[in-house]
Order: sequence, then C-alpha cells, then structure tokens
Amino acid sequence: MTLDVVNVVAAMFVLLGFHVAFRQRLVLAWAARLRRSDGTSSAANHAPVAPGDREEIASVFRIAGVMIMAFSFTIAAFTNLIVYYTSVSVS
Repeated sequence: MTLDVVNVVAAMFVLLGFHVAFRQRLVLAWAARLRRSDGTSSAANHAPVAPGDREEIASVFRIAGVMIMAFSFTIAAFTNLIVYYTSVSVS
C-alpha cells in the first residue's frame, strides 16, 4: 500500500517536472492565475516579464523541472528496489 502511494506521488512529481521543464508557458499561465486568485492586485504582481528575463526564466525552469523529474524517478526506483529486495531476503 505504501509503495503504491510512493509511486503515485513520484508519478505526479515527474509530470510536474515535465511541465516545468518543457511546457513553461502553461506553468507561467498557472502562476499568473494563482496570483490573480490571490486577491492582491499590486502592480508588481501584474508586471510583464522583460525580454531578457525570459531566457533566464526559461533556463531556470528547465533546470528545476529536470531536477524534479530526476529526483522523483530516483526516489520511486530506490523505494521499489528496497521493497523488492527486503521481501526477497525475508522469504
């Protein structure tokens, strides 16, 4: 049961990491929607991103997304290996 929960959570994080790394417009739209639903309407929340900053944001998103994918995949793989080998050694 716990292994299933770990696998589902890891799969969700892999999908999140994929979206952060490779579907950045969608993630930025989600962030903008969350800021609008926050209730605050300051000018800083609605400031456009400068063209030079888009490249920096894209590279940060790419790195962060790939790291999220890699770490969640690794956690799921090692958890499955530990459960498998502990059940084999007990039998």
